[in-house]
Amino acid sequence: MLEIKMVLKYLEFQLDSADSGQSYIGNVKKTDWPLFILGGKKPLENIAGFKIIEAQIPFSWYVVNRTNKTFVLTEDAQAPVTVTLVEGNYNAADFGVMLELALRAASLRGDTYDVVYDAAPMKFKIYNDANADHPFSLTFGGGGDSGNANPRIVMGFNAGSIQSQTYEVGGPAPNGNVLAAPNVCQVTGPNYVYVNSTSIGTLTDMYLPKGAVNLDKGNSGPQVTKIPVTVQPGGVIYWSDPDPEKYFDLENLANLSQIDFYLTLGNTSAMTPLELNGLSFSLKIGLLVKEGTVSETAASSWQNDRVIKRIRLQ
Repeated sequence: MLEIKMVLKYLEFQLDSADSGQSYIGNVKKTDWPLFILGGKKPLENIAGFKIIEAQIPFSWYVVNRTNKTFVLTEDAQAPVTVTLVEGNYNAADFGVMLELALRAASLRGDTYDVVYDAAPMKFKIYNDANADHPFSLTFGGGGDSGNANPRIVMGFNAGSIQSQTYEVGGPAPNGNVLAAPNVCQVTGPNYVYVNSTSIGTLTDMYLPKGAVNLDKGNSGPQVTKIPVTVQPGGVIYWSDPDPEKYFDLENLANLSQIDFYLTLGNTSAMTPLELNGLSFSLKIGLLVKEGTVSETAASSWQNDRVIKRIRLQ
């Protein structure tokens, strides 16, 4: 059997967003969405394979940020008001204090809210310190809200509106209505980030499920790899691909002179790109460039009474 094999050359690029010549979009920092002009000994042509090999990403983004920091408070017969959280990163205790102050500032009745974090179930309870039955509710978008643009997942709440459940005497405050979050809070944010590229993302065979309503609903999108968040705020994620022998087949992309990359957080897309607040991220990417083919004679391989001609990407 005559076997046709690609002759491939491996190229490696070290890319730091601080070193990019410009940003991909004019009103975005280049450290958040860099556009890299690719150098080398000659123009990049016939690109057969692509992969991100390593990444270093600082956890400098804010879990509570400009895109998700508001929700709605309604106190009995009062008009709904917007509660605005302070942007930043928190542990559960500090988040509870910040939430207390935000609710007190928004209250039209002048109620003094208290927030208690129960470490065992990892959930928040919200009390209003009132000497009368003062029910209240919190609203996080509509009934089908995805958590893309409000802090409900950070706080442990479901979509839509949730009413205070009961009136307690002798809680953390003298008396008050209480609203208990139904879910575990996520004050340190999602567990992963995506690395994305508009230049090359749709050419790679990486797919999300159709239920990913914030991220192209399962179509071939800009995502090129998924990286777990393994550090707390202020740390740096050091990641290496666990299966570096496999590459995305780019089917001999004719040329590649520039490439962009940006990050998104978890399954949300409201902050695109993810803002690193002045710090940069870095990537090591590998490219396989086709430099021709060679023919080799090997043992015959038969399938459906025909000799198979094989081309390997390796």
